[in-house]
Amino acid sequence: MYRRPVTKIELHLRLAILAVLLSPGYGLVAGCEKSDPQEPEAQIRAVIAIAEQAAQQRDIGTLKEFVAEGYKDKQGYEKRSVVRLLQGYLLRHRNIHLLSKITDLEIIKPARASTSLLVAMTGRRIESADQLWDLRADVFQFDLSWIQSDGEWRVANATWRRARIGDFFSD
Repeated sequence: MYRRPVTKIELHLRLAILAVLLSPGYGLVAGCEKSDPQEPEAQIRAVIAIAEQAAQQRDIGTLKEFVAEGYKDKQGYEKRSVVRLLQGYLLRHRNIHLLSKITDLEIIKPARASTSLLVAMTGRRIESADQLWDLRADVFQFDLSWIQSDGEWRVANATWRRARIGDFFSD
């Protein structure tokens, strides 16, 4: 089956999905310290932090574990194709630095959830959102659907769009 070539923005977006899932999060997990680690919200925040870190370390093995076997998005991508896109991105980008901010997290059912988050991506270390203006970061808004399977939260679906750096500063 023929698939159209993937654009640069699509590659950035796919990586950000996994990166957000694997990173230590620059404040993403601050609420986890006081939350019960067994609560779904705390578990999802922890997965996002781990995913962001894995993306920055270019650890595709960890990243692909956070994509559900039944993953499918509106563009027709499934788990295998998303993992290939991520691998390509990781190979092409030597330095990957992320800053993410969860803007919404909702537990829909005991084994289903959704999150919205902003992800800024650059080739240089990001210490705070204030640096984003100088780094000219690529910023994306991700909406992720989660399912819990075998006690683990995984992304079942994702949509994304370009966002603005200023979105990091709005409530």
